[in-house]
Amino acid sequence: MADSISRQFARWAANLRYEDLPPAVVDKVKALILLHLVAATMGAEMPRAKELIELVKREEGKPDGGTIIGDGAKATRNGATVANCEVLHVSGLYDSYRMITHPGPVVVAVALTNAEIEHKSLKDVIVALAAGYEFECRLANNFVPSTSAQGFRPAPIFSTMGATMVAAKLMDLDEEGIVSAIAIGASSASGLNEAGRVGGGEQAVHEPNAAKQGVFAATMARTGHIKGSETVIEGDAGFLNAYAGSRGGKLKYNFQGPMQVDLGTITAGLGLQYEMLTVMFRMYATAGYNQPVIDLIKEMREQHRINPDEIETVTVFMNYIETLYPSPEFPRYPDPSKAYAGSTQYFAAHAAVHGGYPVVGGKRYGPESGDLDKDAKVLDFMTNHVRLVGVHDQPMFSPEVTIRMKDGATFMGSYPYKRMEWNFDQTVARLQECVPGVPGGQTQLDALVELMRTAENLPSTVRILELTAAR
Repeated sequence: MADSISRQFARWAANLRYEDLPPAVVDKVKALILLHLVAATMGAEMPRAKELIELVKREEGKPDGGTIIGDGAKATRNGATVANCEVLHVSGLYDSYRMITHPGPVVVAVALTNAEIEHKSLKDVIVALAAGYEFECRLANNFVPSTSAQGFRPAPIFSTMGATMVAAKLMDLDEEGIVSAIAIGASSASGLNEAGRVGGGEQAVHEPNAAKQGVFAATMARTGHIKGSETVIEGDAGFLNAYAGSRGGKLKYNFQGPMQVDLGTITAGLGLQYEMLTVMFRMYATAGYNQPVIDLIKEMREQHRINPDEIETVTVFMNYIETLYPSPEFPRYPDPSKAYAGSTQYFAAHAAVHGGYPVVGGKRYGPESGDLDKDAKVLDFMTNHVRLVGVHDQPMFSPEVTIRMKDGATFMGSYPYKRMEWNFDQTVARLQECVPGVPGGQTQLDALVELMRTAENLPSTVRILELTAAR
């Protein structure tokens, strides 16, 4: 009988060492840490983060605890984790995997907090994040649309699992300990899609709670008093049955491909092939599926020297599931052809009219991202000139755009997902666009970049915490 899914991941992670990681994985992890450190410098200045930081300091303050990024105060392990996740998450500059799962704010916050408390090096952080990202991505890969169709928000569900693995690794749990941590984490994951459907505010706590639950799972497993369910992932009443609606790999929805997957593919090639290399980076404070739409239209406008006043129509083709946020079962707007401020049509219109969209921290193309209803020209263009077409089996995050001009000329473009799988140098190049919003500006960004280029040489997180301290 084959080992359980939890057992396979636990054995791999328990034995994983820095020397086992391919250079591309190390490079990717460093890029992901860098992205979220830049996000933290901006997030720590935002009111929502400041409010949570003050709450954590009052309720969870602990002089010898973990450092709250951007503030410098100390709090309990759980308190610092929650505050740091919010600091990394609130600006909107973070990663994305499979449309609506965002590992980074959760797993990077868990990594930095627990590495400090456990006196770990940045090599240890890189290894833990490689394990956590890979665990989360492999679990989420085929099951994100089906999970959202169950009414759950995939981001906190799967990020709880990634956080559990990161914390377990930094706490030096052995194979048995990681099996138990996974079981506790699977039983602690939560987050509903109702907020995304109706616009509720509770979604704001999903990621911080996922980070906290992951740390809690590893902490409880560390006691050695809890033996986790061996088949908590694939069992009859396990994680996949509860959150994806099928313990046997039957999918309710899929971006592309068959509606039945072999559960063996979740761990196939573990340690040899890394799914986490496909994690993409969000530069704009909007859903991940809108990122390539903005960049593609921006490029097309520049390449063909398009005057927006001469455009007849902009037609955007994308995977139909991406048009039914947050879930094909529970879309916020059941008719995706109807445009509104904040829809894909809006961001396509903004890119066509202004030549792009403000990156997080930047204000280069027009109104700030919070002013979605104040640009009359964009709203008019969105209503009268943009069409959105949902296509079955269109590759995820790979839109195609057709721009038809009033004189009959037609321009076509596509943006394959592969273009968003940036390495470290590509991430650095794009982060230059955020400089206007980074406290400390170019000097701060350059310091973070140089620090992360050789992060594997850092004996602790001290220098990172110094560079992201309040200014």
